Amino acid sequence: MKLKKNYKVIISDSAKADMKEAALWYHQKQKELGKRFTQSIRKCVKIIKFQLECFQIRYKNNRLAIPDKFPYLIIYNINKDKKTIRVIAIIHSSQNPEKWNNMA
Repeated sequence: MKLKKNYKVIISDSAKADMKEAALWYHQKQKELGKRFTQSIRKCVKIIKFQLECFQIRYKNNRLAIPDKFPYLIIYNINKDKKTIRVIAIIHSSQNPEKWNNMA
């Protein structure tokens, strides 16, 4: 498998807000847990960047990645022409990810 280092990761404003909200919630539950959540998300995004297609397509052209130790989904898509990875949502796994299936 060839690693793709030259793709740019773009995290949407809504995904940033999702991550911030979840990190704050975890921090309120236990000190440092919010930080660990954020680190887990970033680690998973790095895996996405270097192994673009390691997570399967689930909704139209959107893929779902699952970070370690937290019940969250990272919803993203790949634009090979522009060499970009766009993270469109970071949601709790109890939410229905289909509501993001029309996002590009």
